[in-house]
Amino acid sequence: LKPFLFSKACHPPFTHLGPHPTARFAMPKSKRNKVITLTKTKKRPKEKKDALIEEIRECCEKYKRVFLVSIENDRNTFLQVLRQKLRPSRLICAKNKVMQLALGTTPAQECQEGVHKIAERITGQVGLLFSDSAPADVQKLFAEYRPQDYARSGAEATETVVLPRGVDTLSKLPHSIEAHLRQLGMPTQLLEGKIHLLGDFTVCKTGAELTSDQAQILRLLEIKQAQFTLTVEAHWSKDGKFVDCNDLED
Repeated sequence: LKPFLFSKACHPPFTHLGPHPTARFAMPKSKRNKVITLTKTKKRPKEKKDALIEEIRECCEKYKRVFLVSIENDRNTFLQVLRQKLRPSRLICAKNKVMQLALGTTPAQECQEGVHKIAERITGQVGLLFSDSAPADVQKLFAEYRPQDYARSGAEATETVVLPRGVDTLSKLPHSIEAHLRQLGMPTQLLEGKIHLLGDFTVCKTGAELTSDQAQILRLLEIKQAQFTLTVEAHWSKDGKFVDCNDLED
């Protein structure tokens, strides 16, 4: 018998399943050698804080008076308008600790003689007004500019709002909002394309804290219960005179 010979057809040539021995592997890019454009870098928090402290001290040197003002119902839009009216005076609203640090809370730390009395009274939502204007002129401007706005959740209701039952109460609202009114807790029903209030509904009571739903209802009804106000709490002048306005009221 002749021996059986394996042909190439029966045994295909062996193929290497792994990467080719001569294949090159790409190395990961190094994160250390990145080029950063300096114009795009943001200031660090400490740099911003130091710059703000320096700005407050410069204003204290530049202007004759420093007013400590309390802010109620703060709104950025209203603050921008007020800053325009106050020019060339400078109104700075920052963190209380930063303003205290800038002015100095003791006679040894104060940037101007006697100004630590202002720093001692910085508490709550307040700002610093640097101005050459007389106290009476500043207080007059604050009294004249008191715009109204919609109250936010957590604010205190300034009046009791009760909506009478019927179709006329919510006639100004589009019918598409009826489902949302029910989600807010209002007893409503959509009949013939009109929103009907099925019973008298008390939105809020004077002195009570507004919930998120109550604030939304007041906004939908275009009822504004928040007033933006600035009040002078105290003021200091370079001649060393300090006035606590709360003492004057007492």
